[in-house]
Amino acid sequence: MKLFATAAAAATVFAIAGIASVAPMNEAEAAFDRCKNVNISVQNNTGAPIQVYDLDYRDLGSNRWRSENISNRVISHGGSYKWKRNLEGVNNAKTYIRVQFRKLKSNGKWDRLKTWYANSNTVTCTKGKTFRISFR
Repeated sequence: MKLFATAAAAATVFAIAGIASVAPMNEAEAAFDRCKNVNISVQNNTGAPIQVYDLDYRDLGSNRWRSENISNRVISHGGSYKWKRNLEGVNNAKTYIRVQFRKLKSNGKWDRLKTWYANSNTVTCTKGKTFRISFR
């Protein structure tokens, strides 16, 4: 009987420890997903059409560049475009968005030899945050 009581007590301790170890994991998982449904809004003020072709974000918490796949998009002068994204891996850290774009050459073709960049402000990334970028 004494052996059974000791085994039952040990099982209770392990069960409580198991519950305690799951709680921080769920908290960490929730913190890992804080940068969801982020709005990225771009405005073209360059005076000519541009072609947006790459979107990256800098996670300053882990000091890492991360990339988001986007389709090439032409934005006319004065035009704008918006994306809604989940910025994976950002854990409530300061973040900024960098968008790469091309300009038209005088022959009417996109300049593929030079890259232009535009950055958003650096903010703490949380669910639903809006990043605004103006191309100049």
